[in-house]
Amino acid sequence: MRHTVTRTIIAVIWFIAAIAGLFTANYMMTVIGIIAGVVYLNSANSMRNKEKDNK
Repeated sequence: MRHTVTRTIIAVIWFIAAIAGLFTANYMMTVIGIIAGVVYLNSANSMRNKEKDNK
């Protein structure tokens, strides 16, 4: 449970960094932020599904 919440929080931080990249016109950081956010959210979702299957 803790790992899922932690990864979700990290994903939100990456999405905030992507939004900040848009405001500063740093498009490479925007792309990296979106990709990293999606990867972390996907990881958190798969961990949540594994925990649900184990119960």
